Amino acid sequence: MLSYFPIMSKIRFFVFVLLLLGILPLQTPALAQSSQEDSLKEIIHQHTNDNAVFRAYKALGELNEKTDSKKAVRYFRNAISFHFHLEYSNEFSEVYNSLGELYHITGQYDSSMYMHTMSLNIASKFNHPEQIGFAQQGIGLNFLRQSQLDSARYHFKNALSVFTELENPSLQAGVYINLGNVFLDEIKYAEALNQFIKAEKILVDVAPDKKLLSKVLCNIGNIECIIGNYDKAIGYTKRALELSIEIKNDINVAYCHRLNGRIYRKKSDLEKALSEYDQALAIYIMRDDKRNQTETHQNIGNIYYDLHQFKKALFEYKKSLRTARSIANPSSIAYAYSGIGYTYYELRKFDLSIAYFDSSMVKAKEVKNYYLVMDAYEVISNIHQEQLKYKDALTFHRLFTKLKDSLNEQEAKESAKEMEARFQNEKKQTEIDLLNKDQQLKTITLKQNKIVVIALIIALILLITIAVLVFNRYKIISQTKRELELEQIRNTIARDLHDDMGSTLSSINILSQVGLHKTNDQSHEYFQRIGDQSAKMMETMADIVWSINPINDSLEQTLVKMKEFAAEILEPKSIVYKFEVATNLLTEKLGTTSRKNIFLIFKEAINNAAKYSECTEVIIYISSISGKLLLEISDNGKGFDEDRVKSGNGLRNMTQRTNEVHGELKRTSNEGSGTQIKVAIPIA
Repeated sequence: MLSYFPIMSKIRFFVFVLLLLGILPLQTPALAQSSQEDSLKEIIHQHTNDNAVFRAYKALGELNEKTDSKKAVRYFRNAISFHFHLEYSNEFSEVYNSLGELYHITGQYDSSMYMHTMSLNIASKFNHPEQIGFAQQGIGLNFLRQSQLDSARYHFKNALSVFTELENPSLQAGVYINLGNVFLDEIKYAEALNQFIKAEKILVDVAPDKKLLSKVLCNIGNIECIIGNYDKAIGYTKRALELSIEIKNDINVAYCHRLNGRIYRKKSDLEKALSEYDQALAIYIMRDDKRNQTETHQNIGNIYYDLHQFKKALFEYKKSLRTARSIANPSSIAYAYSGIGYTYYELRKFDLSIAYFDSSMVKAKEVKNYYLVMDAYEVISNIHQEQLKYKDALTFHRLFTKLKDSLNEQEAKESAKEMEARFQNEKKQTEIDLLNKDQQLKTITLKQNKIVVIALIIALILLITIAVLVFNRYKIISQTKRELELEQIRNTIARDLHDDMGSTLSSINILSQVGLHKTNDQSHEYFQRIGDQSAKMMETMADIVWSINPINDSLEQTLVKMKEFAAEILEPKSIVYKFEVATNLLTEKLGTTSRKNIFLIFKEAINNAAKYSECTEVIIYISSISGKLLLEISDNGKGFDEDRVKSGNGLRNMTQRTNEVHGELKRTSNEGSGTQIKVAIPIA
């Protein structure tokens, strides 16, 4: 079996040994990470509360994000398995974005797209702009890797708009880099270089960031390589590699090695090229980055092909194909098929060569890579010619010629753009030389700014004067408003006393008169009813006094009373109840009218559940969103058909009280499936 694998070259062996030696300095951080993991796992095992466990899983994912992507994915997925709470909606969105990045690295683009989309939905719903930008950028990157460039550009521009509004230049620079890569894939070098220059200016002048700057330098080096300036390309890549090693960014270190491999191949220095690709591949394998693994195996196969070591080339191309299939990357699959087809052609295995070129053409057309299609036409034509099948050879040669003419015409249009790219590159160099002069101008500007500061101080004094006048006016308006509110409260109390207390006292008077003219046995029933009515009147009076007492203004006091009432009504009937309150509600305050009505609605709903539903469980959940208090009461009772049951006084009162505070009431019930009541009222 060993004969099927190529022997490792000396260069690759030394690279492997160096990587092993590089493990030693990492032992101390590894121990520190292990200690952090143990502490976080202890929190999870204690099961303190969902909040703490969610954040512990999130922290574990972040801890392993750069060292063990599989473990990080597992921890992040554990985090999002918890029940969603509004108070950490931003963190939920952040976890989904992190999962999207990890799936993207391993080439699982559908999963990555799903995670970023979930993050975008949550961030948009609860207004977390930074996570919206990250999600848009993640979706754009997935479209870019799948060669859907228009969609990628659309999402990158959305991300740029968000980061510009947030005034975050570092994040803006990252988007400019991604937009440059879109133009690069479209072979629009001038536009690509323009985007990279925008990013570099931000990262040098406004928001220094070595990580992003190293990426920009790599991209500029790549364009220099494409237009044939190999020495400049190596210079840019060298600067990028030094920065990446300094900040320990292994992803960018790997990319720099791959770019160096491409440049050295262009310069025909194949041994150096092979060494650079080997170093990049070792990093990608360590990170389980399958997308870059498949491309790097393809690169190494090309080097062996150039060295006429066709069996080694075939081995690398097939590795590339297997990895590309595992992540369903059509572009990489097309290149792998093409490389295998070329190699079998050189090995004179013509039938296998034609079969792989046929497969390459199918995938190449799928991703619109017509250069690979043209290569396939040419080689298949040559094979038929060598097999003396001249008619078939002529057919494929004509296809090759027609496609080549079309592509040449397109290249002619792009040549002018390449000249523009050279001009822009020279212009960029001039701009960098002027940076020092710009610094001197900034010093002069600082002196001018002193004058501006004095003007601002004068303006501030005027602003304070205006603010005092406005405050006095506001104080008068507030006092008048308070007097109107007190008048309204007096009217409300008078109405409640008249409606509730008056009608109840009238009933007691009538019942007592009737009871006096009855026998002892008959009068007992009327006095019982008098007792019930007086108890009801006392309860109503207690509710009125409670509602106007300023001690009870906080929502916390209202919740305490609601809990006491629920216990008083439900516990004697052996009904299990669960009372959940969002933690951000405890400091909120309700107006007198809102507090009274929400409590009376709650009382009516609990009474109905206890008297009529025949339930064994009641769930009460109170939260807030967008300035509204949300009350949800649901039971597992027998329910009722809303079309056949007429609304009684209780339901009408609930509707009337909801309307009085400009709220919304929704009642849901079906026979055999319980009843749910939802009320939303403004807090302010």
